Amino acid sequence: MNNDEKIDLTDGQVFRNLFDRYYVPLCVFAERYVEDEELASDIVQDCFAGLWQKQSDFQFVYQVRSFMYTCVRNSCLNELEHRRVVSGYQEKTMARMEESTFHDRLIEEEMHRVVMEAVDKLPRQSRNIIRLALENNSNAEIADKLSVSKETVHTLKKGAYKNLRALLKDYYYFVLFL
Repeated sequence: MNNDEKIDLTDGQVFRNLFDRYYVPLCVFAERYVEDEELASDIVQDCFAGLWQKQSDFQFVYQVRSFMYTCVRNSCLNELEHRRVVSGYQEKTMARMEESTFHDRLIEEEMHRVVMEAVDKLPRQSRNIIRLALENNSNAEIADKLSVSKETVHTLKKGAYKNLRALLKDYYYFVLFL
């Protein structure tokens, strides 16, 4: 097949011959752009599908060759642009997440400090009960650890929460969101 040879792409054998002739060189061409053999192969196959859909637009081999190399190059450039956009989005998302996580941790640590300062202002027994409650101990477990009744734990915890609300009134709405 010469470049200036007239062709009929509706003839399956002619199309097959063009595929056999240009598939491998086009894959090598595409791989230089995308640096991925499988992706290069997919791009070339998609371009051949495009050629099949536009077969009536071509009369000569040089037109097909020009179309295929242009189609493959443009598809590769589109893929590279897509990768760049995705990569940029991922980087921005990660940066936002890191910044958000940092701020969340900072706020959490500051609130923990404020709450613990308020807990330290409670009477000794109430302070001990609240600290154990903050460690996820049940009233029964707290009662066992402090050698008091569950009712005493319940009463002192209720009073401690009331005192903490008063001590943390300036932070109350903020603490609710944590």
